[in-house]
Amino acid sequence: MTSRVKSKARELLKPAASFAAELGISPTTITIAGLILSAASGWALAVGRFPTAGVLLVLAGICDMIDGAAARAANRATQFGAFLDSTMDRYSEMVVLLGALVYYLTRSPAAPESLTAVLIFLALGGSFLVSYTRARAEGIGMSCEVGIAERPERLVITIIGALLGPSAFRVAIWILAIVSQITAIQRVRHIVRGTRS
Repeated sequence: MTSRVKSKARELLKPAASFAAELGISPTTITIAGLILSAASGWALAVGRFPTAGVLLVLAGICDMIDGAAARAANRATQFGAFLDSTMDRYSEMVVLLGALVYYLTRSPAAPESLTAVLIFLALGGSFLVSYTRARAEGIGMSCEVGIAERPERLVITIIGALLGPSAFRVAIWILAIVSQITAIQRVRHIVRGTRS
């Protein structure tokens, strides 16, 4: 997602973040609420309620976008908060894709969709690598916000696939598996170039 789109989305959600801060809702509470909504979305996927999963993911995404803004609005931004937010993001992606994995492996026990299961594994592994490469880059003093599919893009792909149903979600899994791995490779190349210069 381009920086321009991200900035616009954050601007639109700023009133919600300010309202949460005024109510005294802690940023941590918002972060945990996002994880719970993601877990509920994963459950909805597991039982085949794909549109419901999509709606829950939209709500989880809103939580993900306003927790940091709420922290800044209430002057409660901390290093631990940033760490918790990033960690919960990984758990959120994991529980959503776990739900999808359960669905595709159990909806037809006689013929589980093994290829889709492999793609889900690649999508999740790629997602974790995207996060890991950025964290390691920052650990050596480099910025690494590059690549075609950061978390917002992956979330949008997942939401659209879920809202459109199982067949569309299978396509979304293919896309996620490909773009997450490409993004991880792009970040590795970025780090290699940066450390050689």
